[in-house]
Amino acid sequence: MLDRKVKVVSKTCWVPLVLGLAFFAGCVEEKSEYTLNPDGSGKVVYDVIFVPTQLNLSDNETSPQYRIRLEIEKILQMSEGVDVWSDISYDLTDEGRIHFVGTAYFRDINKVNIRAGGFNKDMKLRFSRSQSGRIIIELRKESDSKSNQEKGDVPEFSEAELAQKIKEARLQYNELKPMMLATFGTLKQVKKLHLPGKVEKHSNFELIDSNTVQVKIEGRKMIEAMDKMIAYDGWMERQIRAGKNPVKEGPDEPVLNEMLFGEKGPVQLVLDSDSKALFDYDAEAAQARKGYKAMLKKLGFGETSPIAVPTITDAKPGKARIGGVRLVTGADKERKIRPLNQFDNSYTLSMILELPEPNLIIIEGQVEEALTDTGKSILSEHNRRILFPKPSEDGRAAVFDVKLDVPEENAKGLSELSGTLECFKATGTKKIDLGVMDFKEGISSDVPGFSIRSVKESYDKKGQEISLKVDLLRKSVKDVKFYHENGTEIDVSSGGRSSSQGRLLYISFKTKGEFPPRGRIVFEVLDGVTKHRIPFKLTNVSLIGRPF
Repeated sequence: MLDRKVKVVSKTCWVPLVLGLAFFAGCVEEKSEYTLNPDGSGKVVYDVIFVPTQLNLSDNETSPQYRIRLEIEKILQMSEGVDVWSDISYDLTDEGRIHFVGTAYFRDINKVNIRAGGFNKDMKLRFSRSQSGRIIIELRKESDSKSNQEKGDVPEFSEAELAQKIKEARLQYNELKPMMLATFGTLKQVKKLHLPGKVEKHSNFELIDSNTVQVKIEGRKMIEAMDKMIAYDGWMERQIRAGKNPVKEGPDEPVLNEMLFGEKGPVQLVLDSDSKALFDYDAEAAQARKGYKAMLKKLGFGETSPIAVPTITDAKPGKARIGGVRLVTGADKERKIRPLNQFDNSYTLSMILELPEPNLIIIEGQVEEALTDTGKSILSEHNRRILFPKPSEDGRAAVFDVKLDVPEENAKGLSELSGTLECFKATGTKKIDLGVMDFKEGISSDVPGFSIRSVKESYDKKGQEISLKVDLLRKSVKDVKFYHENGTEIDVSSGGRSSSQGRLLYISFKTKGEFPPRGRIVFEVLDGVTKHRIPFKLTNVSLIGRPF
């Protein structure tokens, strides 16, 4: 049962969100139909048409169907808070856009963030309960602790300086607007909610019946609202005199909501006290998990696809502790002041997580919560991912960094720091023999998905480097051997790897002298792979990691 209390933040989407949508989303048409239970669990039928963000201008060796599957993998991998997917389908529209439909099951709607085409939606549904126990649902901006920090000293402006600042802000907006119109102007989002109780009161939601509402977001209307605010001298003056950037920070939530949705207030609804489950979550989710592997196979995703790897969440959290702390408060980009070689003010923790068993292959992870003892979140959305975790020498622990916002001055510690670390576990290894092939650019092997990308002089000019295009899980390669046609081994060294979204895409090797005209390449890779999510949680520790 969800019992967290959430509060409305004072900001909603503005130019930073618009630019994010324009750059990451391209043309997006999205319909989401939610069915919710009283405990915050539910399912959503997610129907989206979008343009991929990865431009493909030169990679002729990659088929359109393969690129589309990569985009579908991104949706399933990057979406947060989803327990399991079912009923997935996808195709390419006549206009050359990707159309994806799928049903996502989730245990906590507050954690759900479904992404298409790299599109990270800033406006999210939030589920909470009032003091009387009534369910409250809001559509609001993800809280950004940096934007809520108090301003420092605000400079005084003369009338002439103020007029110049307004002109400069309008210039900045006008420079950005053509890009926003070209891409973001076509954005359309519709969210429909089937609710576990009757709507008692609502604002800025459209009531369909007593148990169903919807809300629409259109890029065109958002740009029109922005135009009006930027053209309004009085508002621009108030923003600048308050030390704000009008283009970056925008108006308060009620004002913008009135422009976008029709009412001066939050996008919010409250249900009556009589609520009931709309479906059996555990039964439906179990059925979806049972058919997941067969569904992926039917859709064309083989065992080397990251989304085909069975995922297990360990029931017992790993033992975590803070091994080091870095606090930067005096960074100044304009003056190029970089304390501890850092451009941004930040609070970084080096975490040590004891693993449940040795020699797991550590991949990456995610921070879910970072709260100070004052109850304030210091976790920004862009800092959620845990990148480049490293194993200890004995393979029994992982070390990784967590970057957070600077805690407020009256904070004495952390009430909670939690997340998950992802690792591979394998039953063994297997060999993938590419067969005898010409060592020439563009040559495909006997094994689908493997080819020679290039053969060229190495950077040190002491030999050659061969780059291979592969179709493997990231971090699944244990060894690669090269052989002459007669079976004698070729001495090679690693030349680098390129990965994306859980896939190993390219891997290169160097040799002294030249590669032979023909030969054999044999990969040794992990077999019987499962992905384990190891939760971790620290509570009530000081800012330097010591228990209270």
